[in-house]
Amino acid sequence: MAAVTVVMPTYLRQEYLPRAIESLLAQEFKDFTALICDNANSETTRRYVESLHDDRLVYIPREKNLGLVRNSLNGFEAAQTEFVTKLDDDDEFEPTYLKRCVEALRAHPEASFAFTDMRWIGPKGEPLDAVQQQQDESHGFAQLHEGIYRPLNTLLVHGVVALNATVLRTSAVDWAALREDTETAFDLHILLEAARGGAGAWHVAERLVRYRVHPTTDSATNYARQLRGRLVALEDALPDAAAFDRPALHAALQQTAMTLARVELVKGHPGASRAALRPVLRDGVNPAIVRLAVLGALPARVSQGLMERREAQWQKRHGMGPVDPPRPS
Repeated sequence: MAAVTVVMPTYLRQEYLPRAIESLLAQEFKDFTALICDNANSETTRRYVESLHDDRLVYIPREKNLGLVRNSLNGFEAAQTEFVTKLDDDDEFEPTYLKRCVEALRAHPEASFAFTDMRWIGPKGEPLDAVQQQQDESHGFAQLHEGIYRPLNTLLVHGVVALNATVLRTSAVDWAALREDTETAFDLHILLEAARGGAGAWHVAERLVRYRVHPTTDSATNYARQLRGRLVALEDALPDAAAFDRPALHAALQQTAMTLARVELVKGHPGASRAALRPVLRDGVNPAIVRLAVLGALPARVSQGLMERREAQWQKRHGMGPVDPPRPS
């Protein structure tokens, strides 16, 4: 049996999938199996995988479109190896990615997973230097040292760790028990599950994953869904969180709820805005939450108009919108 399962969910990404698979086949660590989970059941994808004549590549067609989350989770549930990772069909691994992460996990049994830094690239693989600098500064990547981090939830809720750049011990997560209603924030849900009980993780301080940004990137097209899923993941993690991590989780829950409430108000959905605030309304008086709750009680046309004016004022004052699309969770 191989040491690592690489879960590769895909859906009609013929432009990028070959680059992703080529980066996998170029790994210095060769002891892996890749589950190419095709949500489109595409004959083109099947023929391409078969043309490579590599027994490590297992093509798994889905008889129907399971959706991004279920397609991915079914791949994780099928993993029977010691370690598991995910390679999206539009991302790429550097040649030493698996080697460095597996070495770290074997040397440090106290770590539930190993994670690396990411290099941000554009549709053609070009480096996105401005995006890279913004991500590095906003998430504090430069301050992360090589070594063990424990507890982890504070890092996770601030977007410092991405599942795209993580190799996990398969046994660290009860894959069958994961909640599908975390939607496109299921990456964060998986990492929070792996961090339960104060588990640690090893940081490999190198950029070993190339994360591609393009117009159809899931994190760019499904922001409200990701926020709703993030709320579910954070609520689920709070009861078992280490005492040290609770304030960070709670603050992230509040911020996510308020951001989603604003998004829904701008879209003219006051009912959805009120629903977003329910998890945090019981936490005491927070003026910002109260203001959003009041706006959510107004007729849709009124609340939408007020929010649009507030958004315009924010953009004029800061040169940006109050809600930026998230980095991959």
